[in-house]
Amino acid sequence: MIVCGLPALAESWSDEMGRGRTAGFAEPAADRAVALLPEEPAEYDRREVEAYYDWRNDLFFRRFDLRQTGAPDFMTARRTYRAWVNEFGSPVAVTMAYPLFYWLDVNGNGEFEPGNGEMWSDPEEDGVNGNEQPYDPSPARSGGDAPVPRLDPRSWEGRGRQEIR
Repeated sequence: MIVCGLPALAESWSDEMGRGRTAGFAEPAADRAVALLPEEPAEYDRREVEAYYDWRNDLFFRRFDLRQTGAPDFMTARRTYRAWVNEFGSPVAVTMAYPLFYWLDVNGNGEFEPGNGEMWSDPEEDGVNGNEQPYDPSPARSGGDAPVPRLDPRSWEGRGRQEIR
């Protein structure tokens, strides 16, 4: 569990880049990048460039510049089970112990592209240990570009709201 006060970032340094597997992680193909997925750095690591809580998704995001290039190249998202605003007006989030989602800028273009194999989920939320799975948040396709079903508003004409008793 991590308890984070946002946007505070301490001045500590950790030179761990995740099991020593992150050097050159932009070179491999996206399907092999899961083998190079780094562990999330410590809470107040200097390579963390942004941390924020997304109220809509109830996730706590952390973005890192692991290669020290000036652009984020690694991101994690953890589920939260408590969030509030402290007495100083800063949001505070209590999160799960390990991230649910990981993003890695595999092609080095400065963007996180889930559709290009740069996003993984860890349904067990047990840290980077090889059981992470590629994740594509785009809608599932069945046999090509299937049309998206749409509601015809005319089908609702004449139907009033029903009172719940």
